[in-house]
Parts: sequence; structure tokens; C-alpha cells
Amino acid sequence: MKVEVIPIRIPMTRERVYDAVLATAARAGLVGLGEAPDREAAVAMARLDLEARERGVPLAELLGGVRRRRIACTALVEDARPHAVAESVERLRGEGFGTFKLKAANAGGELDLERLGAARWAAGPAAALRLDLNCRRAANALSTLNHLHLELVEQPLPADAPAAEWAALAAAGGVTLAADESLADRDLACRLARQGTGLAIKLARVGGPAAALELASAATGPVTIGSAYETGIGIAAALHVACALPREPLACGLATRRLLEADVVAGFPEGPVLELPEGPGLGVELDWAAVERYRVDR
Repeated sequence: MKVEVIPIRIPMTRERVYDAVLATAARAGLVGLGEAPDREAAVAMARLDLEARERGVPLAELLGGVRRRRIACTALVEDARPHAVAESVERLRGEGFGTFKLKAANAGGELDLERLGAARWAAGPAAALRLDLNCRRAANALSTLNHLHLELVEQPLPADAPAAEWAALAAAGGVTLAADESLADRDLACRLARQGTGLAIKLARVGGPAAALELASAATGPVTIGSAYETGIGIAAALHVACALPREPLACGLATRRLLEADVVAGFPEGPVLELPEGPGLGVELDWAAVERYRVDR
């Protein structure tokens, strides 16, 4: 088996950059693909993809079986001003999105209430709204959000907050909570899964596709699969996990490639619903011209 590792850096919206490692694992004319923040995880994903391609099955089959072929996606809304939030939600609703996630601008305070109110007005009463509090302690803010009927509030506690604190906050706040950053600690993640805390799982955070499926399968509360702004390789891997879950996940945060200047895979569409790609393995192929443009090892 021939393994190649390629560090990449892709410009993003809002003057950000996405740094990751791509990996290829080649044998007998087949090439598996991987993507992760570090070399070992990227290579592990590429080997898994190669195994699925050699067997002639989708990656989801290696993860327990294809239980669904379509996954609804959330739309990430990053605007800071309420009127801009409303404009973005209205545009995204027109594209077919029905779930909208806002990242907190002031820890669930007055500005976030205005932003969420604008989102609710633009999305309509049937839409699902989420707020990501980004590890900020916001116990006092949760009770003020009830009238907005949020589907989830993500990471309202520091990443190392114990499971008991999550349970107490959920009981007192009256909203459904979902852990994100806390899932990097495997033991804490397992405790949160067992006690019914929602899980917002990113493959890069929990250790790859197999680890993500194992954690999600142990969950007794709601589960959603999200991205860490990956290219189409990481998004495809997350999609295969979502399609292999025993229980239907909530809408997943996998419509984020539009935040990248360009993708490194060809022909993988993005939108409010993602279809499992045809073909074995991940079902996506590298756009080598794009890879050469964004690799940083030359």
C-alpha cells in the first residue's frame, strides 16, 4: 500500500483559513481518501475508504450498513446584525433549508435574542432554530430563550464541565442541550451520551468515522452530525456516518463547504439535502488541480 500525506490550507469566508491533512492510500489501482486535522487520523480514514472500495461497497456498509440515503442539512448563519440574519435566513429558506443554526454573538444576551427573533421571523414558525453558545456559561440566558422554541442549544458550558452539570442545566433551563466541544473527552462523551444529553458530533473531534458511529449509537438523546469546515472528503465521511446511524439523526451540519474558497473534490453537490454518493467507499474523487493549488508542502 502506498500512502501519501498532503497538508492543505484553504481560504475561507470572514478572513479565516482551513488547515487540514489530506491522505491517499493506494493499492492495486484503487485509492482511498482521508481528511483530518492530523496525519494519523487522515491516514486511518483513507485506509477505511480503500477497504470499502476494495470490497465494492459504500463506506457506510463498513460502519454497520446503509440505513438511509438522504440527510437533511442545517444552514449556518454567521451574521452579527439582526437585519442581516433575517436576510440570510430568508435566502437560505428559499434554497430549501428548514433548520438554521446561529453562533452566539453575546452569550445568549440581548443581541442574540434579537438575532434569533429575526431568524424566527424570517424562517417561519415551522422552521427549526439552534443556537451555539461556544462553551460559554449561559445558564441565566437559557430561560429567556424558551419563547423562541429552539430545537437545540449547543455547548452552553465549558468543554470540561462534568456530566452532572449538563443534566442539572437541562432540567433547569427547559431547552434541549447538545454537547460539541465536550465530546473530545471520550469518557465525558460516553457519560453525556448515556444520560440523554444531545450530541453534536464532529468526526475530527471524536476520532473519525468509526468512533463517531460508536458514540452516536450509545446516545439516548438526540444526535446530529456536523462538520469542522472540512472539504468534500470529510463531509462525505460524515454523511456516511449519518446514513449508517441506527436512529435517524436530526438535520446535520454538513452544508459548510460554501464557506471554503473552493473544494478539493469534484462533482459532490451541496444543499439542504445530501444524497449518499453512488459508488464504493466515500464515493468522491480528488480534484488534483485544486489539491495542488492549496497544498502547503511545496
